[in-house]
Amino acid sequence: MPFDSVAGLVEELRKTKLLKPAQIDETVRMLQPRFPSALGLAKELVRRGWLTVYQVNQLFQANGQPLILGPYQILDHLGKGGVSQVFKAWHTERDCLAALKVIHPHLLTNAEAVGRFQREMKAVTRLSHPNIVCAFEDSAIGEAHFFAMEFVQGTDLKKLLELSGPLPIAQACDFIRQAALGLEHAHKQGLVHRDIKPANLVQIEGGNVLKILDFGLARLHTTEGADPATALTAQGAMIGTADYVAPEQARNARQADIRSDVYSLGCTFYHLLTGGPPFPGGSAMQKIHHHINREPTSVRLLRSETPAEVEAIVRRMLAKQPADRFQTPAEVAERLQPYSS
Repeated sequence: MPFDSVAGLVEELRKTKLLKPAQIDETVRMLQPRFPSALGLAKELVRRGWLTVYQVNQLFQANGQPLILGPYQILDHLGKGGVSQVFKAWHTERDCLAALKVIHPHLLTNAEAVGRFQREMKAVTRLSHPNIVCAFEDSAIGEAHFFAMEFVQGTDLKKLLELSGPLPIAQACDFIRQAALGLEHAHKQGLVHRDIKPANLVQIEGGNVLKILDFGLARLHTTEGADPATALTAQGAMIGTADYVAPEQARNARQADIRSDVYSLGCTFYHLLTGGPPFPGGSAMQKIHHHINREPTSVRLLRSETPAEVEAIVRRMLAKQPADRFQTPAEVAERLQPYSS
């Protein structure tokens, strides 16, 4: 609820420690007398860069305390999935930005969900590769379970495609090559991503470095038994994204292995080259049916200047049977090297 006085907002800022002591002092001495309403003061603090719009909205909804998680100050909400949500945060001790993935509060009583989240986070924090957005800490504070990742400035390939259409062939080859190198590193650590798509690949600002985002649906390739991530998905729902999902993963998410990621990367490659996924249009179920039963339109039919060898690489990545694909992402990266910018 809105604060009924400026003093109430200032007191909340003291409690949450969103402002530094010097900023609180200046707010009390210089700003509080100038603003008759809490909202007016809040807007001034946003203008000065002392608070974010997201923080002000949370404060005015009486949600101020969750804005602090240990040394992390929550700055903005970036997105959410079935198990967790992601925030932009500032590490107050290291003076650096981070992205925090936090398990949904309503799942905290689900021991299976919490256990899976913790196991996956420990696995993801082992990843260290220039083509993966790396995690550097997993923690629990009170009831909150979260892990921190590097925060990267850049444009994901979905937005890049929306802005510019199909990418230059050499650039598309290089982006897929880099993604394959990142997936190979994850594969060696026993992880399958299960949701490779343009939105989960980001071009870092100021260069052509590409990083893989969001291992939120990742699965440790083990023999632990039932996959809790699958159990947490609504009955009949699918893990992955219909435009990019491998046939065997669409049938049963537990069947996904690294070759399923190769297929999804192939769908993404197809999209980068042609401007659309292999099977555009229709419902999610129709797309899945096509992944299982149909061949996509030839890349060279849609883009004639594509080298025949590049089309052959895409076609093999999109083979219906996992045994007919490249068996590791490293093989994809090696084949794409001569065609990359």
